[in-house]
Amino acid sequence: MPLLRDIPEQELSDLLDEARRLWETGQCCPTRCGVTRRWGAAPDREPPCGGSSTGIKVASFAVHNGEEPPVSGWNGAGNIFFSGCNMHCLFCQNWPISHDNNGRLHTAEEFAVEVKKLLAKKVHNLNLTTADHYLYPVFKALAGMRGEIAVPISYNCSGYFAEEALAVVLRFCDIFLYDVKYLDPALAARYSRAPGYVDAMTRGLEILRAARIPWGEDDLGILQRGLIIRHLVIPGAVENSLKALDLLAAYRDRGMIFKLSLMSQYFPAYRATEHPDISRRITRDEYDPIVARMEELDLDGWTQDLDAHGGA
Repeated sequence: MPLLRDIPEQELSDLLDEARRLWETGQCCPTRCGVTRRWGAAPDREPPCGGSSTGIKVASFAVHNGEEPPVSGWNGAGNIFFSGCNMHCLFCQNWPISHDNNGRLHTAEEFAVEVKKLLAKKVHNLNLTTADHYLYPVFKALAGMRGEIAVPISYNCSGYFAEEALAVVLRFCDIFLYDVKYLDPALAARYSRAPGYVDAMTRGLEILRAARIPWGEDDLGILQRGLIIRHLVIPGAVENSLKALDLLAAYRDRGMIFKLSLMSQYFPAYRATEHPDISRRITRDEYDPIVARMEELDLDGWTQDLDAHGGA
């Protein structure tokens, strides 16, 4: 049974109040932009994440088969791709959504209708993808229909979290797809314009470790509760990836329960072609040592076939 159904009414009200406070004061992610918002009214200035306060802007509600096997299953994940993003990755593969903020504004009622359409397609979960900047309106909409949601709620994020927001998300969601992009602050600043990424991401890992989210699949192998850590290997950054795996092994040894998804799918999208170091796909000489480290550390999870993603 999804966590959302079991939250007592007073606790749910308190959680929504906290989500609203963070969202209305522009404190819902580490940028702490301070934009003042009220639902249904224009903000005092344009937020850097592109988030709207006059509607929930969504690029697509889609059945998605490209997540990790226990998330996509055979019916697919119910992905909700929110427009905008609190990071500015120069190589973003979804840049029309994240950077150009493409999508359609939905009222809370329209959003709920689209969610119900996804549920009618028998998706295995609702996979909220890049939802940080819609923290309050999305959780309020889902809370209003919680009796109709019989699948887990998955939170798919960059790992660039405000601690207070992560505490709220932990109570609403069952599955966490959490990125560990960088262990090198210089790379985070250069390629994602997120100079505080490493500190924010590791604080988030501490919270996730303390939460000890159990790993739970149903009888058919579909994930009902759990944490998946994702790491995308980028060109010229083998040491960054090795450090990420070492860090995750240390968290595993300290009791954090998770599976690792090591991804080789990088390609030079958006403005990556303007930067020689990342204007190519990764090579086997880069990916193989990282896979070997994952095996050496006995980190459970998945790797991707480099050849299938055009690696050299």
